[in-house]
Amino acid sequence: MRNLIFISMLAVTLTSCFEEDTMVAPHQQGDLEVGEAALGPNYARQIFYDLNRNMEVTSNVLSNWDLSFESSTGGWLIRLNSSKFMYGGNSNDTTFAAEINESGLEMRFDPSDGNPDSTAIGAWFEDSGDSIWSLGYVYLVDRGMDEKNRQVGSKKVRFETYGDNYLVRFANNDNSGDTTVLISRDPEMDRIYFSFENGIEDIAPEPDGWSLLFSKYTTMLVTDEGDNYPYLVTGVVLNPNGVAAALDTIHDFTSIELGDTIDLQLSTHADVIGYDWKYYNFDDGAYTIVPGQAYLIRDRDGFYYKLRFIDFYNDTGEKGYPKFEYIRL
Repeated sequence: MRNLIFISMLAVTLTSCFEEDTMVAPHQQGDLEVGEAALGPNYARQIFYDLNRNMEVTSNVLSNWDLSFESSTGGWLIRLNSSKFMYGGNSNDTTFAAEINESGLEMRFDPSDGNPDSTAIGAWFEDSGDSIWSLGYVYLVDRGMDEKNRQVGSKKVRFETYGDNYLVRFANNDNSGDTTVLISRDPEMDRIYFSFENGIEDIAPEPDGWSLLFSKYTTMLVTDEGDNYPYLVTGVVLNPNGVAAALDTIHDFTSIELGDTIDLQLSTHADVIGYDWKYYNFDDGAYTIVPGQAYLIRDRDGFYYKLRFIDFYNDTGEKGYPKFEYIRL
């Protein structure tokens, strides 16, 4: 039986912290905007959306990538593609050719709140302050499922440093397909996206070019007995570059004004908007939008928006088309 260590979701919403408040020129409140994210009935797409321009910036099929590598100077964080239900574990063995038995590993999922201290890959390197070097451990990575819910298989992977860049060796567990690739940083991007089949992939827009990501992602739910279990959900993830949000439980959407943002503690947790603005109505056999839920969002450019979801279906009745309306305050 797999020995999975599940990461509990944080129950307390943290106050977002910014080094310096962005000064926004005086402006008039915007008009009511309506947006839609066409994920499709199988939720196969990931959509990067910009509130300022009310547009989809880029999109991709969720199975187009496996790992992301931090691209900013000095960062070495490696994440799994949560939309595929990926998880991984450290073998604590530096012998790459050795076969890895998953049942003996502590397999982890990346946390849906984006906490960098609790990722599945974790601290794969040592930092002396003057230099970074790999510990050389081999990881087993379960690649989860593709957009058609087919199991993709697993890879064993070792991460190395190569100057300021990443050197990645991977293979199947039987050592077939042994490959080494160089992952070079891009100063204009916050992450480099990588596919075991196709190498580096062009996935996200530039960091200041989007607000929200509509996608499947893995999160932790809790049973009636209090046990954690991982689950694939479909919802919204924040851009980690300056975007923060909060559920406004005090005001009605129509009455929210810019001054109401003062009393709210905005969170930079990636999943603060999340997925539970909708629920499955078993009586109707369809998804229903939770009434009365409004979100306040501070975008990367310093503007505040109020937003609420109004539908999960397109005009022809297909699910997987989140529709929302919002106003710049």
